[in-house]
Amino acid sequence: MAEGIAWVEPPGLAGAIGMLPLPGLVIAKRGERYVDGALQEEVLDTLAARQTALLAILLDDDECDPDEIEDLGRAAKERSIALLRAPIADFSAPDQRLDWPALVERLAGELRQGRRIAFCCLAGYGRSGMMAARLLIATGSTPEAAIAAVRAARPGAIESEEQVAYLLSCAP
Repeated sequence: MAEGIAWVEPPGLAGAIGMLPLPGLVIAKRGERYVDGALQEEVLDTLAARQTALLAILLDDDECDPDEIEDLGRAAKERSIALLRAPIADFSAPDQRLDWPALVERLAGELRQGRRIAFCCLAGYGRSGMMAARLLIATGSTPEAAIAAVRAARPGAIESEEQVAYLLSCAP
């Protein structure tokens, strides 16, 4: 299941951006959610093999169990992957809870230094795709090119009009 990670590379940079569901997340037929520890280990091993330096968790606070995030943080740290919580409501653009311009610039700096970072949300499409595109814009792509690149890597990514509008508003 670790093959569920889609990667996009900023033009002219050695870094890369991954998009994925919350590592180990399983959604059962009836909609129940749980984290499969073995699957989580497999996904984290895959990220580590790709030399991912940072995993940003975009799940909103009401979507995740704090204990599961703490466990994920420990498992990521064992693989030298830093964990960052940056909550965004599902199908939405970033709100005012965080200083998003500063965070985007920090992550873009990681990419400029050749590092790989990854974003995870519930399914790995909407918020993860939106933030991957946002970093492409921060590193020189136009919003339209960034959206196209993300959707080429992960068809169906960037799921809502609000997310598209946010990206279009980020033009340099």
